[in-house]
Amino acid sequence: MVKKKGKRSKKQNSSVVFLAIMIAVAVFTVVLLEYIDFRKGKKSFIFTQLIPLKTVSNKIEQFNQEFLEVLNKNNIECSYHQDDQRMYHFSLEVDASRFDSLVSRIEGIAHRLDGKITLAQVQGMTGKSIALYKVTLGRKISHWILITKLKKSAGKSEKVTEAKPREEKPGAEAVKVPQLPAHPARQSGQPARLAFIIDDVGAYDIGALALKKLGIPITASILPDAPRAREEAEWVQEYGLQALIHLPMAPQNGDGQTYDQEQTINLQSTDDDIRSLIERAKQIIPNAIGVNNHQGSLATSDSGLMTRTLKIIKEEGLFFVDSRTIGNTVAYDVAQSLGMKANYKDAFLDHVKTYSHSVEQIHRLVEIALQKGEAIGIGHPNDSTLKALRDSIPYIRSRGVNIVFVSELVE
Repeated sequence: MVKKKGKRSKKQNSSVVFLAIMIAVAVFTVVLLEYIDFRKGKKSFIFTQLIPLKTVSNKIEQFNQEFLEVLNKNNIECSYHQDDQRMYHFSLEVDASRFDSLVSRIEGIAHRLDGKITLAQVQGMTGKSIALYKVTLGRKISHWILITKLKKSAGKSEKVTEAKPREEKPGAEAVKVPQLPAHPARQSGQPARLAFIIDDVGAYDIGALALKKLGIPITASILPDAPRAREEAEWVQEYGLQALIHLPMAPQNGDGQTYDQEQTINLQSTDDDIRSLIERAKQIIPNAIGVNNHQGSLATSDSGLMTRTLKIIKEEGLFFVDSRTIGNTVAYDVAQSLGMKANYKDAFLDHVKTYSHSVEQIHRLVEIALQKGEAIGIGHPNDSTLKALRDSIPYIRSRGVNIVFVSELVE
């Protein structure tokens, strides 16, 4: 009997020890996870109560306060907003004589808060240069600061004019375009207008519903052979948006293995081939009121092919927007010579698929619209692109620019 009790006691002791070990492991895991969150600047029930250190949120608030104080003391105005990832985006202008001093002060603020500032991009332009800095606090990017350095004195006022970032290179086939043809002059007193086209609709899960939620006039350019082309065309019409045919055209870097010549306007296309493609696209997208090119760096640089193509597009009662995927495109000029309604893209929104790049490009389009009277931007159904558009609407309107359908900008 004694031996049996001893064995039972040993088993009970083993169970208690095992349970204690499991509890210890669980407690250690919780404490470790809390500590990791604390080090990342997140709220920690344990460590934020026991260790009186600044969280990342505190540091961001202090950075904003000190940075704005520096700007106010130097009479420098800026615009800024916080995106949905809680990063701040600042934009400002300074004359060259004060640029280095300002950057030095920003570096000082970041260093005092155990952060750092890094030059992410620089772009030279006539009369000015653009510098984009990123600020990292708590091991994460907390701020993007876009500074325009004026090569001549900005005068008494340092009022912000949003910077114009670098020329985009959309996709593998795009090239830098140093000079775009001028828009027709707007009538005196008319507000500047800006239109957005979202390409490749029907090929992404993001479609007409997401565009509708932006709450602005916007144009969906639908790929005729995309899996959801017919469905998205119906929803675009249901939501009161505009639809274009995103017509595939041959790129310079393509061959028979990279694109389907039978579904693409190319140098071998006959008039019947072109008409058949456009008529088929109209059957899939019956509410289309215009066309813009998908790729097409080879096709749009060939005047003979574009003359034949645009004549048929005009006969079908459609206007044309040149996506300008190459600098030596002749499509818009040919359209003008044919007397058809046409226009061209001023900037792509998302060659670099980041929120901050798209915001910069939208700000650039605002400046183009204010200068020329109108502008057209082309983007794609990316989350970052649509978020940038949504967040930029108040800024666009604050600059006195009207957002319109692209059909209002074809002449």
